[in-house]
Amino acid sequence: MNNDLNVIVLNDMCSYGKVSLTINIPVLSAFSIKVSPLPTVLLSNHTQYSSFCAFDLTDYLFKIVEELKLREAKFDAFYIGWLGHEKQVDLAVSIIKDFNIPLTMVDPILGDNEHLYTPITDKNVENMIRLLKHADIVIPNTTEFNALLSKPLDKKPSLDEIKNNIKELEALGPKKIVVTSIEADGKVGSLCSDNGKMSEYLQPKVPIHIPGTGDAFGSALLGYMLKGDSLEEATNKATCFMYKSVKAAKDENDDRIFGIAIEKRLSLL
Repeated sequence: MNNDLNVIVLNDMCSYGKVSLTINIPVLSAFSIKVSPLPTVLLSNHTQYSSFCAFDLTDYLFKIVEELKLREAKFDAFYIGWLGHEKQVDLAVSIIKDFNIPLTMVDPILGDNEHLYTPITDKNVENMIRLLKHADIVIPNTTEFNALLSKPLDKKPSLDEIKNNIKELEALGPKKIVVTSIEADGKVGSLCSDNGKMSEYLQPKVPIHIPGTGDAFGSALLGYMLKGDSLEEATNKATCFMYKSVKAAKDENDDRIFGIAIEKRLSLL
C-alpha cells in the first residue's frame, strides 16, 4: 500500500465557516494524506448565513492545472465536490484523463432536504450526470439520489426505494455507490452498493443540523479506502465517525451555523 498518498480536491473554499475544502483538508490530512486543493469558487462564508459574496475561479483553475501538468503531478485519488460552472465539469473530466488518476469520487452537490440548492438548475443536474460516466464512486444524499434519477424531490426515498433504484444509478457510470442521509426506524446513516452488493449502516438519529457533515463523511470515506479498507468497511467507519461527531457537537453545544468543529473531532476517526 502506498504510504505517500496525494489527493487532488476540486471543491469550493469558504473563508468563514466549516464546509467543503476547510473540512476536506483537515480530515484527509488526519490520515497522513497530502491534499492538493483546487478551489472552484471563493466565498466569504458558506451560504447558510444570511448573506455572502462569492468569486468564481474557473478561469484560474485551467491555468493552475496547466502548471500541474508541467510539474508532472501524480495523484492517487480525485475528490470532486461543488461545481458551479459547466466548464468546471469539463475541467474535471480532463483532469481524470490527463493525470491518469486511479480513483475518482464524486460528491454530487445538488441539494438536500428534498430541495435543490438555489443556484442549481436542470443543466447542472445534466452536467453532473455527464460527469458520473467518469466516476468510480458517487456519494449522493437522498435528495441528490432522486435528482440524478429524475425522481420527484418532494418525498424522501425510503431505504427500500433506494435499494430498488440503485441499479439505475449504476447505469450512469459508477459501480460503487454510497447514499447518505438515509432514515429508517428512527435511525440515520448510509447505504453502500459495491457492484450490486448492498450493505446499510445506521446510527441513532441526532436531531440537529450542522453544515459540513457531508464533506466530513466523504473525506473520511475516501481516507479509509485509501488506507486499505473496502467500501463496506469505509462506509461503516465514516458513518460511525459522523454519528460520534454530530453527537459530540450536540452534547458540547457547538455553534451549529458555523459548521462542524472538525478539528475537535479528528480524534474520533
